[in-house]
Amino acid sequence: MSPAPPTIDAMNRPDPLADQSFEQNDPFGLSKFSIRRYSIQHFLLIFVIIGLLAATTVLAVLHGNPVLIVLAGTTLAVTLGKAALVLHVGIRTIAVEAWIRRLGMGDFEYRIEPRGNDEVSKACLALETLRQSSIRAMQLDLVRKLSDELQEKNAALEDTLDELRKSQDRIISQQKLAELGELSAGVAHEIRNPLQFIRNFAASSEAIAVQIKDAPAQPTDGDLETTDELTADLVDNMKRIVTHSDRADRIIADLLAMGRRGEGTFELVDLNQLLAKQVGLGYQAAQAQMPGFTAEIRQELDPTIGEISAVQEDLARVFTNLVTNACHAMAKRAESAGDDYEPELRIASRRTADGAAIDVRDNGTGMTPEVMARVFSPFFTTKESSRSTGLGLTLSHEIVREHGGQIVPASEPGAYTEMTVLLLRDPGSSGQSNEVQLAD
Repeated sequence: MSPAPPTIDAMNRPDPLADQSFEQNDPFGLSKFSIRRYSIQHFLLIFVIIGLLAATTVLAVLHGNPVLIVLAGTTLAVTLGKAALVLHVGIRTIAVEAWIRRLGMGDFEYRIEPRGNDEVSKACLALETLRQSSIRAMQLDLVRKLSDELQEKNAALEDTLDELRKSQDRIISQQKLAELGELSAGVAHEIRNPLQFIRNFAASSEAIAVQIKDAPAQPTDGDLETTDELTADLVDNMKRIVTHSDRADRIIADLLAMGRRGEGTFELVDLNQLLAKQVGLGYQAAQAQMPGFTAEIRQELDPTIGEISAVQEDLARVFTNLVTNACHAMAKRAESAGDDYEPELRIASRRTADGAAIDVRDNGTGMTPEVMARVFSPFFTTKESSRSTGLGLTLSHEIVREHGGQIVPASEPGAYTEMTVLLLRDPGSSGQSNEVQLAD
């Protein structure tokens, strides 16, 4: 016979085994040795017959009748053998009866091992089959109940998820409005400054022009000297107007670039090739802005990184911006560090579990915790206002987020700055998650 299956704890049924008297009494309170049982009545009748035969045998011996002695003794022996067999079968029958009653009460742990090949053993086999079938039926019923509960919980979770999506949409809308308000305030402030300078220099130039116009027709040497000074001031004002006009133009250009985000199409991009190209362009742009600046560039590109899905022109802008920022930091440190300082820029790429990571590390001025806290804020910059609008890292951060990744800054003031760009290999297939896991 196959072993008994495990206990079905999930069934909300009474545990008859918890009652210590259950082994002596069946579920209906009938003792195994109750006189109400027909089996016990048969046992008692057999014992009475045996007693009578024993008495008859004793009387036959006392009277000395050999025929009666043999007949009584033989009958007693046969009766004792039959009594033993009936007793054995009766006890097993009582056990089977108790099993049936327990099975009816839902106790599927109790069972009897069949012994022999008689009708009682066959009954045990049939009851074991019934017990196994009942267990399977109860398990199926449990599965149905659990399935129904699971469907109800899934429906509740779907409702909760819909509510979360709606709440998320509201939060994102509020965040976008807040960012738009902050950006608008920054734009107004940043453009107002160069416009105010332009207005002031234009007004000053107007006053200078009036003075030159009112100069005598026959100027003396002193008048000529004054006119030359006024003309120099006028030229200087024009240069300042051009400088601040260029700054306003750069702010507008960067804003337009931010507005054009998302217009490019995702395509497979050779990341190492794009990175190497933009590192060169960014370094050349920095040298054009800072004549005489040089740095050692170390590129450690992982050849197994392969291609990723990206908007190539957007990523190119990110890499170029990070390189030029690093060059400016190294140039600024070189101004005060002396001849012992050697600018070094390290560009590294490596494969991650679900994409790629790019490290841009310089040994420039580094960033304080206060600067790092605002590094991606619009219009925040540590460069001279004539060189930066403070939108480069903001734009880079947004581009990388649209690629499902993130930029992780790390720095130590006066030692280094490292910007790590984490990108997904296929942003569309992972819901543009902003958490990219690094490979082991």
